[in-house]
Amino acid sequence: MAWPLLTALLAWGLTPPQAPPARPPAPVPVAAQVVPAPPEPPETDATRIARLKELVNQASQAVAAEDFATASDRLDDVDVLTADWSAMLLSKPEVQTLLQQVQDLASQIPDQEGGGTGDGLKEPAEVLTLSGEDLRAELNRVRTAERDTTYDFPIDLNDKVLTWVNLFTTVKKGFIENALGRASEYLPLIRQVFSEEGIPQDLAYLAVIESGFRNEAKSRARALGMWQFIRSTGRLYGLASNRWVEERRDPVKATRAAARYLKRLYQDTGDWYLAVSSYNAGPLSLERASENLGTRNFWDLARSRWLRNETKNYVPELCAAILVGRHPDRYGIQVQPLPPFTFETVEVHSRTSLAVIARLAGTDTATLRELNPELLRGVTPPGSYTVRVPAGKGLLCSRALAREGVGKPVRERIYRIRRGDTLLGVARRFKVDAEDLLAENDISRKQFRIGRRLRIPEAETASEGPRPKQLPALPYLPGADVASLPQAPQDRTLPTPIPAPVPAAGSSAGSSALGAAGPTVQSPTTEPIPVQAPPPPPPIQRGVRAPEPREVRARRGDTLARLARAHGVPLGELIRLNPEAARRLHPGDRVRLPGAAEPRARRREVRSKGGIHIVRRGETLDAIAREHHLGVSELRRWNRLKGSRIRVGQRLRLAPR
Repeated sequence: MAWPLLTALLAWGLTPPQAPPARPPAPVPVAAQVVPAPPEPPETDATRIARLKELVNQASQAVAAEDFATASDRLDDVDVLTADWSAMLLSKPEVQTLLQQVQDLASQIPDQEGGGTGDGLKEPAEVLTLSGEDLRAELNRVRTAERDTTYDFPIDLNDKVLTWVNLFTTVKKGFIENALGRASEYLPLIRQVFSEEGIPQDLAYLAVIESGFRNEAKSRARALGMWQFIRSTGRLYGLASNRWVEERRDPVKATRAAARYLKRLYQDTGDWYLAVSSYNAGPLSLERASENLGTRNFWDLARSRWLRNETKNYVPELCAAILVGRHPDRYGIQVQPLPPFTFETVEVHSRTSLAVIARLAGTDTATLRELNPELLRGVTPPGSYTVRVPAGKGLLCSRALAREGVGKPVRERIYRIRRGDTLLGVARRFKVDAEDLLAENDISRKQFRIGRRLRIPEAETASEGPRPKQLPALPYLPGADVASLPQAPQDRTLPTPIPAPVPAAGSSAGSSALGAAGPTVQSPTTEPIPVQAPPPPPPIQRGVRAPEPREVRARRGDTLARLARAHGVPLGELIRLNPEAARRLHPGDRVRLPGAAEPRARRREVRSKGGIHIVRRGETLDAIAREHHLGVSELRRWNRLKGSRIRVGQRLRLAPR
């Protein structure tokens, strides 16, 4: 019995102790688990339209609550949202309706920053028409002035049209004189393009109403350029809008787009009055008004409540602009014509500063900016780009570009806004203009916030590179100074001009207080006016300095380069003394010559005197501010003005009370 017990004890002693069972691992907290995020579903057209509708609703609610800052932010978001939408998506009726609402909301937001340059002659208020003897006298004057004249756009000589002719030759005479002066530069180009597209050439005077022939014109409804395209409509007709170029400001491309847009509106409506009204109010607004009234006669629509006053005034304004614009001298309008818009084109294959191109072409940067107003940053965009240069300079510039190999990529700098930074402080730090900094990043002053990343535009002199070698003089080539316009595609014939529709029997077009004295004047399309070359510039007189005056006023057609040649001063010194004029020079602007007093001293002198300015005919608040070296916002604050409207004879304070 002892042996089995001993064996069992020995076996128990030799068996290694078993480890306790392992505890199950503690559960990992849900917060610590890495769960891959599900991929975002691709954005469809329906979701994009839903986001657009939500932004429009928020902007509408903000406008109703008079929260214009929030409304403006929401409309900015709309621009960002639709920036990369395809033309097919933008052309959908639902999207067009929402974009029309965006335009209407933008027009209700007051211009608090003073950045707009006005809506041309578009009058938002109802105009009191002439009657009685005044109306008969105006009719006789128009009939006398328009004797032996034919038009390719239908013109009704009714009381509304005659009232606007009277306004253009009296109250708005200053605006008309300035607008027609600028028109003389672009009318040959516009008539040629309109002839190629087959629409009435008299429609060129639509730009008088829209912008006064200003490429930089910007309305409260965010329309831009001579033809006042909103961004979405411009993109539908091929106008690019990005941080490099704004082709709504391009006089050639925008004119082509306007001609095709007007042609499409005429094809949809069958009536030129309805077509141009749709250009102003939008096709959907005219269609809605026509359906509600059961008529397609503009004058019937103009007497209803379904059109805004601005649209009701639009056709009479255009008819009056055509009448006065064709023969301004017969109406007592003094027009100082400008040389026609002529140029040659040069192909640049990579980003190149306008200062470099100007030097190689033997001209100045201000001239290139005038010929290429669509370039926003003073350089061409990445890739190949066609630049306009003065007539006769194309071959010289092309040879210089090829020999010097300019056009290397421009260095891009990024800066993040920190606490304490200001717009002017950052602009001074990088030696750029504050407005160029905003335009480079496509933001407004109120969007300059802490944490935003800014692209710093390269100064023009930074990308100029080495000076080019002296090139031999080139012989003058016949025909080198003829304007180069983008032609219609070569694989099709030019369309025949669309005839102006003849009012049907019983139509109320031309109905007025005159009864039967309201004829319609029309004729076949007139011939396009050939583009003439500008006169050659005066020879450069080097080393000649005029001792007086030290300050001159710019006249029509003046540029800093022309003034530098006339007074024998270096162009670079003139640009340094007049940085604002280097970007834009208006008739009447003061240009300081070397030795003139600094503008700050003049500004203190004006303020110390506490002067008063009496508004003269044709003056604007912006022009008065430039004349006295003041800001528009200051003039508004000192004179308690809510907007930019001033009247003849009004007394404006030039210093605080």
